[in-house]
Amino acid sequence: MIYNLELTLEEMQRQALLKGKIEGKLEGKLEGELEGELKGKREVARNLLLLNVDIDTVIKATGLDPEEINALKKQLEQ
Repeated sequence: MIYNLELTLEEMQRQALLKGKIEGKLEGKLEGELEGELKGKREVARNLLLLNVDIDTVIKATGLDPEEINALKKQLEQ
C-alpha cells in the first residue's frame, strides 16, 4: 500500500513538472508574439511618421500611446 502511495506521489510530481514546463513554454510563446506585435506596430508608426502623417492618425492606426509616438518622432528627427 505504501508502495502504491509512493508511485502515486511520483506520478503527481511528474505531472506537475510537465504542467509547469508546458505553461512556461506557452507563456514564452505568448510573450514572444506580443513583442513581435509591438515591434510591428512601432515599424508601422515609423513609416507613417516618415510619410508625414499626423500624430493623431498614427495613434489611431497603430494603437500606440502618444508618448511612444512622440518618442519615435524624436528618434527620426535626430
